[in-house]
Formats: sequence, structure tokens, C-alpha cells
Amino acid sequence: MHDGIVFHRTQVRQRGGLIAVGASLAIAILGLLLVALPGSLFGVLGFLLLLIALPVLPMLGVPAVSSNSAYVLAFFLSMVLWFAVGHVSALRATRKAVSGWPEWLQEVRPFAIGIWVGALLSLAISTVVLGAL
Repeated sequence: MHDGIVFHRTQVRQRGGLIAVGASLAIAILGLLLVALPGSLFGVLGFLLLLIALPVLPMLGVPAVSSNSAYVLAFFLSMVLWFAVGHVSALRATRKAVSGWPEWLQEVRPFAIGIWVGALLSLAISTVVLGAL
């Protein structure tokens, strides 16, 4: 049966991590498209979207060190991070008797906001320390 309480709980539990990775990939693709467009505003917005999708970037020294290996490593580490966050959120959301994607979103939102704030703060601190601001 493709409907009901058990079906939705199983879907959330099995696919929570994959949905988080998919959302991160979609944000990263949008960020890459904006970075590729001409104009500084598009570049800044694109980089911020990349920072949201790949929060490990500042830990690897980006944008001060902009090597391909840093971006590739940040991509894989960020996907592991988002999978873990999505999976843990799915497990937390399915503790309730009736759970679905709205409950998963309620669980993943605080984790995601904390990760995004941490990535933005680390970028801000590194710009101040490096003297860019």
C-alpha cells in the first residue's frame, strides 16, 4: 500500500538523508549557475548559496585557497554532513506515532540553521583575520 501512517514513516526513515543531500545539491547547482553569470551581485549571491550547500568550504580555506581539490573535498564532506543531518532528523521525526515530511522538516530545520550560521560566522571571522574587511 502506498499510503498510510506506516508507509509515510518508512519513507521518511529510509529517504531522509537522501532528501537532505538532494536539497543541498539543488542549492549548489543554483549557486554555481549564479557564480557563472556576469556581475558581482550574482557572484556574491552564488557564493553564499554555495556556502549554504557546502558548509565545509570555510574549513578548507575557501575562498583564500581556491583549488579544485578543496572544492571537491568540501563537496564530498558536505554531502556526508547533510546525509547525516537528514538521517538523524528522520530518526528523530519518526519517533512520533504519526510522522511524515513536515515533521522531518521541523527536525532538520534547527540543524540546518545552526550549520549555516556556523559556516557564515567562520567566513566572517576569516575575512576579519585575513584583513579583507
